[in-house]
Amino acid sequence: MNQSSIRAKLGTAPEACFVVLDPVKSKRMGGAKTLYIPSVEDVAKAIRAIPRGETRTIEQLRSQLATWGHAETACPANTIKYWKWMANLSDELQPENKDYQIPWWRVLKNGKASRHMPGGIDNQLSILRNEGVLLG
Repeated sequence: MNQSSIRAKLGTAPEACFVVLDPVKSKRMGGAKTLYIPSVEDVAKAIRAIPRGETRTIEQLRSQLATWGHAETACPANTIKYWKWMANLSDELQPENKDYQIPWWRVLKNGKASRHMPGGIDNQLSILRNEGVLLG
């Protein structure tokens, strides 16, 4: 995905919303009856709130987003999708616009670095080590 298409997607992503789940969707969401579908800005804010030298898992990020949205859970698909979009913006874009200065590397999938992030696992681990985070 090229940078201009990511920027366009970020700019046109839908606003956040609160949803009451039907029984079928509730079961898929682990029994939660309410779902918060975060906006790009919500996910960016949650990631920016992770202090240097610390990490959060996608599950912890979703829990934070659900709390902000007054729901029992947050949408896993949008959370992961927006995290990946933000991570894939090049370093060249980040100094140009503070809205894109998001420390995506502080988010872990299943407690581990993700091969789907820029530079793969080795890059994410290297950035984390530079911040003092050591993962097993």
